[in-house]
Amino acid sequence: MLGLGAYESSSEDEAENKKFLSISQEGKETPVDAHGRSANDQMPETQPSPSITTNVLTTAPVVGPSHPPKEHIASEELSFDARSSPASASRALIHDLTLPPVPNLDIPPSPPGSPETATSAKFAHFLNLKKKGVHFNKKMAISASLKNPSLLQKLREHAGIDEQAQYSTSLPIDVWDPSNLPQWGFKEELLKTQQEVRRNEEEKRDDVYGRYDHSYLQTSGPKAHTQSPAVTGTSVVAVKFNGGVAIAADNLASYGSLARFSDVKRLRVFGDAAIIGFGGDVSDMQYIDRLLDSVDIRENYSSNGNTLNAKNIHTYLSKVFYKRRTDMNPLWNHILVAGFDGDGKPFLSSADLLGTTFSSPHLATGFGAHLAVPILRRLFPEEKPIEEFSKDQAVAALRECMKVLWYRDARSHDRFSIATITKEGIELNENEQVEAQSWAFAEVVKGYGAQTV
Repeated sequence: MLGLGAYESSSEDEAENKKFLSISQEGKETPVDAHGRSANDQMPETQPSPSITTNVLTTAPVVGPSHPPKEHIASEELSFDARSSPASASRALIHDLTLPPVPNLDIPPSPPGSPETATSAKFAHFLNLKKKGVHFNKKMAISASLKNPSLLQKLREHAGIDEQAQYSTSLPIDVWDPSNLPQWGFKEELLKTQQEVRRNEEEKRDDVYGRYDHSYLQTSGPKAHTQSPAVTGTSVVAVKFNGGVAIAADNLASYGSLARFSDVKRLRVFGDAAIIGFGGDVSDMQYIDRLLDSVDIRENYSSNGNTLNAKNIHTYLSKVFYKRRTDMNPLWNHILVAGFDGDGKPFLSSADLLGTTFSSPHLATGFGAHLAVPILRRLFPEEKPIEEFSKDQAVAALRECMKVLWYRDARSHDRFSIATITKEGIELNENEQVEAQSWAFAEVVKGYGAQTV
């Protein structure tokens, strides 16, 4: 049988009170502590010392813990430091009595019955994604949407944990009964208590200064939310080509007329299914980005075998825009969704703050609808099929459009992002520069410099 020295505790409290056995020259085992003091040096005679005994002389394994013969009790007593915690003796006693006599390192057998089909499908789906390099722990750790504490209830519902089951435990009912919790222990009652304490403090202050009158702040009109976008992005331009779609947007976010932020990426990649280009309010853009994060995570956790495509994502976002518009709290954005539809054909469509959608071989938002679309219509006439246009032609046309927008749009920037989506995957470059700039055309613009006519 193995002695206590054959096991190591994983508890910090038990590690502090762990005792070591030393072998004397006569072949007997004498307990000593970590400082090398024996039991006779540790405890005075007037103070009883709790002892834990171990049958170290047994040669064959036994079932369960056992007590040694009486003649070995005195020689195998374990002493405890008098300065240790009063609970040390109890912890060590429980630790000794619960140790198996022979360590069992075998993997326990599977529980009876076959696993559920849905559970097996989920594990197979997770293993397949892991082979592709998709790690959900890392993805969820960096997800901004999952850092919102209000999502706890949705996560419980997704995992199938109800409101009461979160308090369940393996302790006996007489120790912890989650179904009979006092009312003052719930967050609602704690909130009421905090509010009551706050009101009492305000009443004490009111005795000196009088109660504050809030009536002048009350208005009869409705509350307006996000009705004045502060930080905005300008045009997004996209065009179809043979086998895919190309999309571009500059990296500037303007605070009114001020070019405030020059490194705002307004192209969002959704897995390998679509690219979303954002124009308009940046804060609303970040809100939609969090929505897409939650949809992406929920889609990857799904085991139904279906995957979202660009057309599905565009339909979802258009419904979000329309819902917010009907709530009189619109999202001040105009987006382009590029990718493939359910038939594997290139897909490009737009959605604005009213929920209005529009599809075309080439699209643009903001001033790009006035400055870039005419260029795209000239280079990619609608009477010609998209199969006649290559990827290089589409990328070159978007670069030309970004240069014209840099010249003509006061809210544009010479740094931009450009992406292409094909059957082979998505290529995204977020730090492109407008090349071959020339302002010579400004001399022929009426009103420029000294020229007035």
